[in-house]
Amino acid sequence: MAGHTNRRTFLKVAGGTGTMALTGLAGCTGSTGGDSGGDSGADSDGTDEMDDSESGDSGGSNDSGSNVITLGGSMSLSGDNADLGKLYKDAYELTIQKINEAGGVEAGDGNTYELEMVLRDDETDASKSKTIYQELIDKDGIDYLLGPYSSSVTLPASAVAAKNQKPMVEGGGASPEIFSQGNEFIFGLLPTADKYPLSAIDMAAAQSPAPKKAAILAEDDTFSQSTAEGARKKMESVGLDIVVDETFPSSTSDLSTNLGKVRDQGADVLVLAAHQKHAIVAAKQMESQDVNVDMAMATVGSLNDSFKEETGANGDYMYGPSSWASNADFEDEIYGSTSDFVSAIEDEYGYAPDYHSAAGASVIQTFQRAFETVDEVTPTKVRDAIRDTQFKTCYGQVAFTDNGVIDKKMLVYQWQPEDGKQIVWPENVQQSAPVYPMPAWAER
Repeated sequence: MAGHTNRRTFLKVAGGTGTMALTGLAGCTGSTGGDSGGDSGADSDGTDEMDDSESGDSGGSNDSGSNVITLGGSMSLSGDNADLGKLYKDAYELTIQKINEAGGVEAGDGNTYELEMVLRDDETDASKSKTIYQELIDKDGIDYLLGPYSSSVTLPASAVAAKNQKPMVEGGGASPEIFSQGNEFIFGLLPTADKYPLSAIDMAAAQSPAPKKAAILAEDDTFSQSTAEGARKKMESVGLDIVVDETFPSSTSDLSTNLGKVRDQGADVLVLAAHQKHAIVAAKQMESQDVNVDMAMATVGSLNDSFKEETGANGDYMYGPSSWASNADFEDEIYGSTSDFVSAIEDEYGYAPDYHSAAGASVIQTFQRAFETVDEVTPTKVRDAIRDTQFKTCYGQVAFTDNGVIDKKMLVYQWQPEDGKQIVWPENVQQSAPVYPMPAWAER
């Protein structure tokens, strides 16, 4: 039995892999899928041919006699994407805690369950993530999977879920490729990557005078390439001439040559299809390369507090997309409302949540709602219940299209020197008008 900590969590290291195991109210890991050490036996044999009667249901009872359902997954808990991985981990952790403190999940099979989580560090490594998911299924008997962060990791991880017929709900992978494989076991809470730049391009096109030239700099990962393709199509549709269109390796920490081309070609709009690491690099190097565009947006990571802390004044005026607004007024069964969710994250962890946080909370609530609906808690029935679910959370309406992805449009934020991060588009929900064009570096 594990002792309680201040958030009923404990950290174990097994086989060199960091593992976050979150226990329920009883503070024990007694379910068939609850031993985070990775050496426990599994009720499920993890084969393609299994059916629900042959698989474990990630459920059991702990030492206090409480029924437990274990959710398991991998996450970027270290490395370049650890800041974003923490947002998901914290949202998962707090939502599970809230559910258990409210009495657990009253499932449709007549039983009440506490939720438990096993979350292992994949370091944003697709191969490591695949191994983790297979071990969670084969060794830990876990049937209900929390998706990882980044499309390049989520795509192969979702294939493990499909092969083993285990439902996976994820809030960290947005490439359209994830949802075009005919995989009936994957459900995503982010708009697909090709939608990320669309609202910002609409915003720029609505300005007077409208921009004429555009540049796309894209990281060479699955998500960013899908984002770049969406940007190309949108730019062409609004009459923007794409004068720079380049891909750079994920490993690079120098964008000066790429940014020099953006400057030399006189681009009015820059879309950086990349993650937080490169958003920080770009914000810093745009000044040194004297890149003066009317609008610069990064598709991921530019809205995090850690981005602004790293970039300082260089982060001012940068834009970024979001599938969620922290000042929205959505009802939430667990937290009460969006504002209550924001306060809960701030009180517990000391930072303001962003859309990754809200999507993470909704991942857990999607499983909760499915468990409450089914008359028997088995992977296929839970999968079917998720497919048909429709409910509201702090993140907004949760419902999935036929291919398993949520249907949401993106808002546009901008870092403004005096007001901080502000919603600037669409106009009907904006907190402030966009500062457009961005001031030239010599004028800041």
